[in-house]
Amino acid sequence: MSDYKPVSCESHSIYELAVIQRTPALVRWQEGEVIREASLLAIDVETKSHEEFLIARDLDGKTLRIRLDRILSFQPE
Repeated sequence: MSDYKPVSCESHSIYELAVIQRTPALVRWQEGEVIREASLLAIDVETKSHEEFLIARDLDGKTLRIRLDRILSFQPE
């Protein structure tokens, strides 16, 4: 069973709006014990196996898949 914790409707709406508007954002998220931070372009929000993910592209064009409950901050630029 997953340890995923659903995010608030407000947070989910912010991510979806960034996708629709193609707004870059400064995102901080946790990967295991490591905290990452990058300027990302949100591409999609997807659900898989009852977990939700932000699909985003970094400045180098690399596509990232970040579980929503691992996002620590999301600041549109």
